[in-house]
Amino acid sequence: MYGITLRTVRKKKGITLQTLATGVCSVSFLSKFERGESDISLHLMTLLLEKLMISFEEFLFIHHDYSLNQVELFFKQADTLYLARDLDGLALLKEEQLIKWQTHGLGTHINNALLLEVYEGIIGETPKSEEVQRVNVQRLSDYLFGVEEWGYYELSLYSGTMLLLEPDMVITLSKTAYFKSVRFREYEKITTLVISVLLNTVIYLLGPVNRFNEPFKYTSELNQFFNFLDEITSPEQRLIERLHVNYLKGIFQMRVGRIATGTAEVESTIQLLHQLKAPKLADNIAHYLKQIQKHM
Repeated sequence: MYGITLRTVRKKKGITLQTLATGVCSVSFLSKFERGESDISLHLMTLLLEKLMISFEEFLFIHHDYSLNQVELFFKQADTLYLARDLDGLALLKEEQLIKWQTHGLGTHINNALLLEVYEGIIGETPKSEEVQRVNVQRLSDYLFGVEEWGYYELSLYSGTMLLLEPDMVITLSKTAYFKSVRFREYEKITTLVISVLLNTVIYLLGPVNRFNEPFKYTSELNQFFNFLDEITSPEQRLIERLHVNYLKGIFQMRVGRIATGTAEVESTIQLLHQLKAPKLADNIAHYLKQIQKHM
């Protein structure tokens, strides 16, 4: 019950019922809400949380006993199973989502199952048929294009299924992700996800290293995505992400034939990461650079 959680927060902050209720609602109404005996409007809840100096996100985190909510928990579980290459675990989680879809009829559950199918296809030995892939892509795109505002769920879903899509669809959906999430940018978690989507889009469009010696056709698109990234990655607040952008700009320079300029920019980023005591990240980029140089 939200009221019980509110009472917990209020008491931990040393605020009385009278103090919290003043200017918002009656003491008796607040007391009933805290005991779980009445509901409350979103407007009043917002006012109470503002007086407690706590965001809805923090409140829900406390309400869920300082753990992730169900949406975040699903994506974390899916990522963990994917990184562990646990096909059985992915299959079980997908079955759970399909059962929920059959029970509740919510499209989000079938979207979740699609995400898990993508992970299965990447690490499994049996790829999906072209017809199944086509249907999955259509279902996914219909959902994403139909949502007016993209929040945590849409950004996470798209990020996890991007590899399923053709480049033109990725370009369109990544732009959609950037523009349709703008009203959520005050939330740190959302901005981080948007940056991740844009970085992954750049990497996707750059293509595999064994094709770096081929002509490149996404120059204007990548310039636009780099502009998006420049707008939302402040060096003072997001230094590591800014360095990611810089090294990818260097890779982009190499991709379009400016080898010396691009190499120097990537090597500069590697040096900065070593200075920042981030050797693992620096080594990953150095390995990527060497792989590219073999195919230039």
